Amino acid sequence: MLHTSSVRRFSGLALSGWVALAMLIGCTAPLARAAQRPVYAGAVSKKVKEKRKKSIHVRNKKAAFTVSTIGAPTIRAASPAVNVQTILAKLPSINAYSDGPNGIRSHITLRGFDAYQISETFDGIPLNDLFNAAATNYASARNAIPLTLSDLGSISVYRGINNPSVNSLYSLGGTIAYEPRQPSPLFGATLGLGFGRYATSRIEGRINTGSLDGFRTLIDFTRDESNGWLQGVHNQNYNFYLATVKRFNDGASKFFTYIVSNENSGATPHTVPVPLIDEFGSSYQWPKSWAYSNQQDHHTIVIAGLTTALASNVVFTSKVYYLGNTYSRLSYANPLEIPETNPKQPYFLPNEPETYAGYNPPINYYNPVALFGSSLEGSKYHLYINNTSGLGFIPEVHIDLPYNTLTVGGNVVYGTLHSAEYWYGSPNVPQQTLYNDAWNERDQRDFEEGYIQDEIRLFHNRLHIEPGLKYTQVDTTDADNAGYFYSFGGTVSNKEHYTSPTLGVSFQITKPWVIYGSAGRTFKVPEIGAYYGSIGVANNNGQDVIPRVTVMPEYVQDYELGTRYVLHGFQASLSAYREDFENKFNYYTPQVGPDAGLTIEYNGGTAQYQGVEFAVRKYWHNWYAFANYSVNQASYGAFVSPFTNSGVPAAPLAYIPRHMANFGVGYETGPFNLDLYGKYTGPQYASYAVNGLTSNYEQSGYTLFNFAGQYRLDRAWRFRLDVYNLLNKGYYNYAFVNTTYNNVPFVQALVGEPRFYFVEAEYSFH
Repeated sequence: MLHTSSVRRFSGLALSGWVALAMLIGCTAPLARAAQRPVYAGAVSKKVKEKRKKSIHVRNKKAAFTVSTIGAPTIRAASPAVNVQTILAKLPSINAYSDGPNGIRSHITLRGFDAYQISETFDGIPLNDLFNAAATNYASARNAIPLTLSDLGSISVYRGINNPSVNSLYSLGGTIAYEPRQPSPLFGATLGLGFGRYATSRIEGRINTGSLDGFRTLIDFTRDESNGWLQGVHNQNYNFYLATVKRFNDGASKFFTYIVSNENSGATPHTVPVPLIDEFGSSYQWPKSWAYSNQQDHHTIVIAGLTTALASNVVFTSKVYYLGNTYSRLSYANPLEIPETNPKQPYFLPNEPETYAGYNPPINYYNPVALFGSSLEGSKYHLYINNTSGLGFIPEVHIDLPYNTLTVGGNVVYGTLHSAEYWYGSPNVPQQTLYNDAWNERDQRDFEEGYIQDEIRLFHNRLHIEPGLKYTQVDTTDADNAGYFYSFGGTVSNKEHYTSPTLGVSFQITKPWVIYGSAGRTFKVPEIGAYYGSIGVANNNGQDVIPRVTVMPEYVQDYELGTRYVLHGFQASLSAYREDFENKFNYYTPQVGPDAGLTIEYNGGTAQYQGVEFAVRKYWHNWYAFANYSVNQASYGAFVSPFTNSGVPAAPLAYIPRHMANFGVGYETGPFNLDLYGKYTGPQYASYAVNGLTSNYEQSGYTLFNFAGQYRLDRAWRFRLDVYNLLNKGYYNYAFVNTTYNNVPFVQALVGEPRFYFVEAEYSFH
């Protein structure tokens, strides 16, 4: 029981925190003048900075939530077979892979939640697409890659909902926080050159300017190129990274800016029928004369910010940021090789031409029959574009008091989307509305968030209580032109607001042993498909109806218990969680009423995600060993369809391995750094292509072993050897159950990466 004196002390501290916040908002000028006093500058530049270094370690150990961190040495040692998502596969409850080189078609699940249900941030900036939720591989943008490992200093994975200042957009299952790579205070330059299997090559140049008039700047350029392990999926990636930091005001203030420009181009790897893989080999892809997709993607991230100490215990940070992505894909499917025209070829091709594409004024004036002889010939080329942008502002203030730390902040982001698809009979596809557009939409979505959280430290810092609350308002507008998919255009919009409470508690039983628990509730607003899905469709009475947006967000209620033990080079942790999923999105078509004949999205389902995670790590002398094991179970709960009034029985979710394990050993001494590690990914159910429901087909489990070795000849030269999938294990990354043109079921899949080796030499001078 908390004593009355302790309650009064905390009440006084909380009151002092709110008074300090009011002073910050209403009396900025006096505080700014106070921050210029030498006593504050000296405290922040030395004592406070050292205190923070120590407190970070203590808070990680005593955190009230489950957190894992990947440091700079692991990131720097990663091979081209690994990217910003697949490097996370070493951690518990994470399944991550890429279906092609340089991170294209990446897929990740965290505790069973996929990329559309977890948030990813860079220096706290949300990377998730505002309209389609994921940060990579969203809206069929297969090579949408915002970051590479060259841009990163560290990665933290926050499981569950966590504190409001940590979680971000669409953070149902957790948050992946990427931290920027920082410039060095010393001048130096590095040039790296590497080669590997599948004609893989890497060139990297990096310059640290050291301190120039107080500015420290890091410039890094990386070019990665590879043919990949599948036929015809050549890919190249160019990444430019700039980080600039300047401290001033005797160290009490810091200006920083980060710029990332990542450009990727290449062919899309497609799923192919397993019978064809069995016949022609594991690298089989559709012949280019049958089908292909060439894609271009360019991601831009710009962050500028200022951190300043307004007092010895008050730090204010503000960031302005811009996120931009331009994506285009030109795909082709041969009308002579589709099953509708070639009975000897029973499998559907990706991006097949459409038989109904034709002259249909005033919706479409393009006449494929007149220009190319048929609808199929006139729609064998598809041009798809998906361009998004976001402009945002994040303010945050930390008030450090004797027994608690208040954090108050927010995020305001304004986003736009232009998405369209055009059909034509030659690769020079026009982009004309009301001519050859399948659809053409321009959307807007704005997020306005504010949050407050506290970290209360009681009983000589043994008890931590961390309450938090976030408020979010979301404005969405979708505007579609008429096109092949829309008999008429229209605009739908709505404005909604939600609150997300969290609470975490940790207690130090003994110095090395901590127990913790947390609970929270958060939401995810519907993706843009909930808005445009019924535009342009008349009801059963032939009336043009713009549907009402009535879909509520998906909610998750999160509960977690865990413990950590850290002593003398030994670390162990155990955690258990349950996340109750509400308002699962589903669809139905009413037969009466104003929406008769329309496909309506509704909230009708529940799901439960639960599991256990165990991890252990031991250091001794020059050796280390680690292992972790996780059990993740996710299943739909029963729900009742408002259309059929029939219950749907519970079923496991597809693409969630129930069992996963990681294990490895490492040795570091003198110039050598050696690592041997493996990952077991258990069986997982696949889905049906026709309806997305879980099928009876189960992908087999597999174990991959990997090796990484480095040798530093001297201060200048470094050499490395990486071998991925050391034993050349065959496996599928992804599979689903499809049917032929004649409704014969078969499995369609993408083959995972076979053995890959890579060597690199790096020269540095200072």
